[in-house]
Amino acid sequence: MERSRKDDLRIAILIPAGPRDDILDTLASVVRYADPRRVILVIDDTQTLRHSGPEIRNLSSDITVIAAPTDAPGTYGGLWLKLAAGYRWILERYEPRMVLRLDADALLIGEGIEEAAEEAFARASDVGLLGSFQYGPDGGRRDFTPAARCLRSEAGLRGWTHPKRRRWTRRYLSYARMNGYIDGEHVLGGAYIHSYSAIKAIYDRGWFTHLPWLANSKVGEDHRMSLLTMAAGYRIGDFGAPSDPLALCWQGLPAHPRDLLSSKKLVVHSVRYWDDLTEAYIRNIFANERK
Repeated sequence: MERSRKDDLRIAILIPAGPRDDILDTLASVVRYADPRRVILVIDDTQTLRHSGPEIRNLSSDITVIAAPTDAPGTYGGLWLKLAAGYRWILERYEPRMVLRLDADALLIGEGIEEAAEEAFARASDVGLLGSFQYGPDGGRRDFTPAARCLRSEAGLRGWTHPKRRRWTRRYLSYARMNGYIDGEHVLGGAYIHSYSAIKAIYDRGWFTHLPWLANSKVGEDHRMSLLTMAAGYRIGDFGAPSDPLALCWQGLPAHPRDLLSSKKLVVHSVRYWDDLTEAYIRNIFANERK
């Protein structure tokens, strides 16, 4: 398929949506704060979003919904296969300057994520992936030990039960280690941003090909994406430390919603809860701020 150049396409946003997700509210945040020179892709893992078509179209005409692969259940390897389908869809049609992968329980809460990412990529041309990497929103160092253990398990003797997966994991690790990769290092999957050149390098190597035998992998999609980025010759950059635009935690928000707004954060995760605040309450705070 011939790509549409769309030289002014600044950003593509990729969001997988599951049964528990308030995808309409998350999309409303993207439509409000993302640059209008955009394309938004939702991977529907609910099999119900077709019933929300009018509501989605009312949000913006640049939102497309595609069905998740039927042989990619759950998270981990299954989520990777869903995201790989999304990246293929984008890269076979467009050439955005960057791709923002966003969880459905993440929100944009301010304008300017594109400019901030462009400046970060310009400062270091070999950085191809930005996210909550070595440091979290509280300034603490992130622990990559569990991810390293899982990768080594699938690449080691235990991996012989899945020989194809083992062979490819070992190959990715070999390439990435030659580029300075430390086993297990990764950005947090709630939200991260690739440069076009990095994501295209992964695509051109065929690493987004649909590989059903990855569905039962226990390697997180964020672990695998970070590994492939390094294997393709790019580095990972911090974008989620205390002074950075991303404020992400694996579970729950890193701070009260109003504190995140006052500190000018641009993307937050996860809105499922903060302290005793519910997801509905949190989303309402951010929705009122968008008005």
